[in-house]
Amino acid sequence: MSVTTRVEERPRDPAAGWSTLVASAGAGLILLFLGLAAIYPERFGLLVLLGGLGLTAVVTGLSSPMVAATYFLLTVFFRLAVPDGLVPVDPFLLAFAGLAAAVGIDRWRHRRPLPSIGLILAAIGLYVAWNIGSMLAPHTYPAIFPETGESLALPRFLLIGAVMPLSCFLFGALAFGGRRSVRWLLLLVLASSAYSALVSVLQFYGPSLVWPRYIADAPGWEGRAVGVFNQPVVNGLVLVLGYVAGLLVASHAGQSRVARIAAGTVAVACCFGVYLTHTRSAWLSFAFVVLLGAVLARGWRTGFVLTAGVTALTVAASWSTFTSDDRDAGGVGSTNEVFDRLNMIATALWAVGEKPLLGWGIGRFPVVNTYFHQQWSPSIPWNRGYGYASHFDVLGVAVELGLVGLALWMLMMGLVAARLISSLQQLPAQEMDGQPFAVFALLALVTLLITGLTVDLRFFDFPNIVVLLLVGAVIGRVDRLRRGDSS
Repeated sequence: MSVTTRVEERPRDPAAGWSTLVASAGAGLILLFLGLAAIYPERFGLLVLLGGLGLTAVVTGLSSPMVAATYFLLTVFFRLAVPDGLVPVDPFLLAFAGLAAAVGIDRWRHRRPLPSIGLILAAIGLYVAWNIGSMLAPHTYPAIFPETGESLALPRFLLIGAVMPLSCFLFGALAFGGRRSVRWLLLLVLASSAYSALVSVLQFYGPSLVWPRYIADAPGWEGRAVGVFNQPVVNGLVLVLGYVAGLLVASHAGQSRVARIAAGTVAVACCFGVYLTHTRSAWLSFAFVVLLGAVLARGWRTGFVLTAGVTALTVAASWSTFTSDDRDAGGVGSTNEVFDRLNMIATALWAVGEKPLLGWGIGRFPVVNTYFHQQWSPSIPWNRGYGYASHFDVLGVAVELGLVGLALWMLMMGLVAARLISSLQQLPAQEMDGQPFAVFALLALVTLLITGLTVDLRFFDFPNIVVLLLVGAVIGRVDRLRRGDSS
């Protein structure tokens, strides 16, 4: 007679697996820095210091997507300020990998059901795959700026312009739907925009106090507030986000008096910062958001209405200056930038007609705009916009990825926008992290899309990442509330 012994399976302890994973990551990081110290002995002290900080950052970052997101957004925000060669790997790349790992660990530990974003996920996958295919396929011309000979690093361009922002949308839906996560994201937006407003003001009124130094010493656009991004359009976009986030926090009685005053101060500073960009696209985004906020922001529209009134009075009082071509004084009558974009639109339309389906290849707009530059009309100087990168998201995608790539891009963004609007209607109206936060995310997405009418946002990382992370968090919030999780 045989005796069968049954051994009970013990439920797996996520905490034990988590401890093993952290220990393994820490050991791997130590080995990495020891290897780097052997390769770069002259930087041994710096590497030891970075190793200790890195080990601490790994443990704390992997333990919480919120902490990991903070690391990532900080490294992206100050990416241009980090000197080249300071560390062997760009900090924002390590932070992005850490955020992805932290979100994966969070899903594994809490075993939450996945949100129903299958259609959006499929559209994102197809769009990214089309970009990768374009990068790997042979093309007639290389991805360069012929006027300078500078090559465009396509993997980095794809990572910054598509992979990171779209991944952050997914991260937001997967791990940032909780009340604490939503409020933490608001705090990060307020902090980054407050710093942008501060350096924008100091660039003109206290340049010796500005950091990073290139903002005051070598701004990319003289006389315009460029922020840490050294680009006034992108700086204006971030300031508009800060303005809306400031009004959201300042308008809700559930926040402490100190928090509301601080948020209101940030909102006012961001308004002034937007003006100091002397950039019409930033002003257009700001005006559109103010008017749309006055309509949509039920329960906290007072700030938008007051802003609209003050802005209208200010413009009316200085109408002659406002309509002049003096950009430094706040005039909007300059025609050169308009001519640039009209010639680039003509070039883009010609290029799409030549290679409509597959496009000229990712990163090829500058070379097309150099070798085949077109003129909008005889009244516009031919050289306006010559050799530039695309200044229009949609046309840049159409020229480089063809109408197929454009259709995938529009499908993806359309699905994201439709899901955001649907989510807004399902959230509670009274709580700050309900409908008001969803309205904030919608206004942020509108700002991003309007800004994309004047610059190709694929070249910029921070605003795309922040906006899509916010939109994803709204969708994740709805999913949690639907499952009865109000935390």
